[in-house]
Amino acid sequence: MINNVMKYWKTLEKKEYPYFINQVHEIDFLDFKNRFDNLSSINEMQKQFFQGEIYLIRNAVNTNFIENLKNEMVNLSRLEKSSFHKMVEGCPDFNRFITNSNSKLYAVDSFRHVFYFFRWNNNKYRIFENLDGVWDLTKILNGYERNAFKKNTPKDGIIDRIQVTRYPHKSGYIEPHQHHPGNIRLILNIYLSKKGDDFSSGGIKFYKENEKIELEKTYDINIGDAVIFFSTMKHSVDEVIVESTNNYFNDKSKQGRWWIGLYSPESDMVNNRKTSRPT
Repeated sequence: MINNVMKYWKTLEKKEYPYFINQVHEIDFLDFKNRFDNLSSINEMQKQFFQGEIYLIRNAVNTNFIENLKNEMVNLSRLEKSSFHKMVEGCPDFNRFITNSNSKLYAVDSFRHVFYFFRWNNNKYRIFENLDGVWDLTKILNGYERNAFKKNTPKDGIIDRIQVTRYPHKSGYIEPHQHHPGNIRLILNIYLSKKGDDFSSGGIKFYKENEKIELEKTYDINIGDAVIFFSTMKHSVDEVIVESTNNYFNDKSKQGRWWIGLYSPESDMVNNRKTSRPT
């Protein structure tokens, strides 16, 4: 079946890649999972993604795990200094506070605190085990086996990397950008915060011509929901604002917008590796 999924991507890609949002499909995780029982359902989803349609998957990740994870990341940030490591053999898990002073070192400008995790480090937080349920299905949609890249290390080229990210109050943002479709066509995000409860304004935006499309408030995205979209679609995070009525307003290490990105990038051992780019 996987060969047919990849073959259909090659057929779709004879046309122009999607750039603007077209439509949002809301679906519960169990219903989404059941769509993988036959190839025709998978092909239909591929076609929709290539037309700029987004899937909002409800209840994709356990909320108790998410709350515990955020607390663990707060504790980690107090114990471990911000640092940077290239994705080469032996690369550890690490966290980095990306600010105005070092943001220009990256392909896309942003202000955020990112916690990076790699499979080979067997982290104690069981992040991969709790997220593989939805990630495995996304890999199938991408045209790979569900266990693709799980045993890879940087010398193998493509690796699995999880980014747990906090966008802080009055500073957290990422500029409009898109991802390279060369290896991974579909992007998977998990939402760890709820707009209105944890922050009042800002957050993810997609685009339709010159119009910004609000996603989190319009579709009432909840903690534990996932979003899948085609990599070339223009998107950004507007500056996050936390009001005094929002959760964790008085806890600067936890306040803001939390989010997870699940990626399978090329490691730094790959020459001319494919990366994101501003739009």
